[in-house]
Amino acid sequence: MNNINYTKQKICPSCGAPAVSEICPYCGVRTGLNTALADMEYPVLECKEASLSFWNVVFPLFFVFSFGFSGLFTVVLGAKFTTGVIFIGFFPLLISIVALSFVIRSLSRYMKVKQKGKVMLAKVYGYMDDNVLINGVPTQVVKLLVQTQMGPRFILYSLGKTIKPYGINDSIEVIAYENYFLILKNKESVKW
Repeated sequence: MNNINYTKQKICPSCGAPAVSEICPYCGVRTGLNTALADMEYPVLECKEASLSFWNVVFPLFFVFSFGFSGLFTVVLGAKFTTGVIFIGFFPLLISIVALSFVIRSLSRYMKVKQKGKVMLAKVYGYMDDNVLINGVPTQVVKLLVQTQMGPRFILYSLGKTIKPYGINDSIEVIAYENYFLILKNKESVKW
């Protein structure tokens, strides 16, 4: 006799409809369904984050300066004494150039989106774990629903943080340009 475990299908706690996504399509209430298990009701757009952070600007700059200076020092020193040292100096310079290209790419994406992008509202549908770990904790990918000219679409925006800063069903502003997206920081002002 086979022991088969039948999983109970989740239902919306508010209206009782079958839960196929994080937010009930009938009443708009959180269903409690895990984002990784939810159906993709709409197509997913390719999303390239255009944010500036420590990991895509400052961290590569450490490589630019440390390997750049050591490579230049080795090349200059080698020019005075021997030709073999010049060749060795090109490896650190190559590492510095590659790291600089990462910084330039991040800054270029950010500037394109800020200058040419269109501001739109996005609805937070849920979170998924990313492949990147910080202190053993996975960073988060937020699932956002945006309205495009082709209809509603999902984007999966990698936050690069372990926290979940937005609530499910919250509306946030994003700037979109081609397939680059940037979440705007909503400034809250407290009146006393």
